[in-house]
Amino acid sequence: MNRKLGTAVFMMMACTFGPMTAAAEEDDESASEATIDVTGTGETSTHECKPDSTVEITGASNNVTLTGECKSVTVNGSSNVVKVEATRVIDVTGASNTVTWKRGHGKSKPKVSRTGMGNKITQEK
Repeated sequence: MNRKLGTAVFMMMACTFGPMTAAAEEDDESASEATIDVTGTGETSTHECKPDSTVEITGASNNVTLTGECKSVTVNGSSNVVKVEATRVIDVTGASNTVTWKRGHGKSKPKVSRTGMGNKITQEK
């Protein structure tokens, strides 16, 4: 759903349901802080992770920078370029994705899982 249509539907529902919608939105907001979703093609974005953040990047040719500490980073698709400051887990599926990470949590390196062809996961030096 495109953003304008989604906003219009939300506003219509907010007018109809009033306080009930606002309460549901607050609950969704706290849950959405723990999950960062990047979906699309050719997107360039920067997101700040919290220690409980799970990140899901889906699509093609996205350029994503993740600051802070992420619980996990999952990349699905092709030709995505992802820079991660810190994470516990990196899971890459697809083809020709590049993930660069600076550090794991504490002194541990992140657990890395790679499925597909031509995916590169390296530590920034």
